Amino acid sequence: MLLLFAALLLCMTSQAQELGYRVVELHQAPGQFINVLPDADEETTQKEVCMNAQMSLAQNSLVSLGTYGGYITIKFDEPVKNLRGSDFLVLGNGFYAASDPVYGSETIGGSIEPGIVYVGVGDSPESAQWYELAGSEYFSSEIHDFSITYYKPTDENQSNNYIRWQCTWTDKDGTPRDSSGWHPKNSFHQQSYWPLYENKDELTFTGGRLPNNAIDQSGNGTYWVQYRYSADSYGYADACSAKDSLGSSFDIDWAVDKQGFPVHLDHIDFVRVSTGIFQYCGWLGETSTEVIGFANLHLIPGYDANPYVITPRPNPNDPLSVSLPQHTSANVQDKWFTLTGQCVEKLQRGKIYIHNGKKVVF
Repeated sequence: MLLLFAALLLCMTSQAQELGYRVVELHQAPGQFINVLPDADEETTQKEVCMNAQMSLAQNSLVSLGTYGGYITIKFDEPVKNLRGSDFLVLGNGFYAASDPVYGSETIGGSIEPGIVYVGVGDSPESAQWYELAGSEYFSSEIHDFSITYYKPTDENQSNNYIRWQCTWTDKDGTPRDSSGWHPKNSFHQQSYWPLYENKDELTFTGGRLPNNAIDQSGNGTYWVQYRYSADSYGYADACSAKDSLGSSFDIDWAVDKQGFPVHLDHIDFVRVSTGIFQYCGWLGETSTEVIGFANLHLIPGYDANPYVITPRPNPNDPLSVSLPQHTSANVQDKWFTLTGQCVEKLQRGKIYIHNGKKVVF
């Protein structure tokens, strides 16, 4: 495991320096590391901030996405194939606490700031087809229609009532909800938390939202611990120890459409990481996903002979759970059927059919 992790870091460094991937979008949400990781100001263009982020990743330095919704998009120079096991890596800067007051050395809490991962297929971020990778919380506790708007601050000297926000979502029981509040500025970082390069007065982000993971273990706001969802949770960036290459790996087979149905992809061109939690932790500030690099695992020598294999949580929308219609007549052996038993003459690539009594992805 340690040898493979070292190989991964070497490959990531090599890929970045040789432009094995490039940053094509960076749209950060407000946060205490904005305009710093990477550097930006009012004169910085979107192209320039992407180049700055690219340079940071090439040096294995952090890119912060800010609070909920901020995201980065990268495009690999060559498509990442969907082969057996995990297909690519997103490395963050997560770590476990050395002295968790509740769990001690057995903790899976510390600085864990999960980001939702999306994959895209196409020629550009705008025209690509995008799919979320259904992580361990997707079918249980993730909210899928969270939308938030942040409003540019009018007074940079404010601390508590600094950046106003409004958000809407739908609870699991179908109840529509809304809320509003203020993003605070802490005493450790006094630069503007607003992404100045955006040159906008409002920023809106919409997508999935993960459950909050921070607990004030001190009871008085002095010791916050951000926990991994479980020891075997998967599918989120910056959601485990940065040394955990298995937990930082992602399988294209986890892709789902907007309704949560599985999608078969033979490759991807883009990866997008978005801060998935909307949470403030007292003096620590906002929870913000950070990334430090990406890697196509299939380019690691020897990886495909022994790939990472993560068994995902059951997908209740998986058509493979549908009972197979039984065909006993010999004259149907060369025919193709939908999962509901309808005979089809024209097959569509990526769809699941029944052929010779078996489910087949065409």
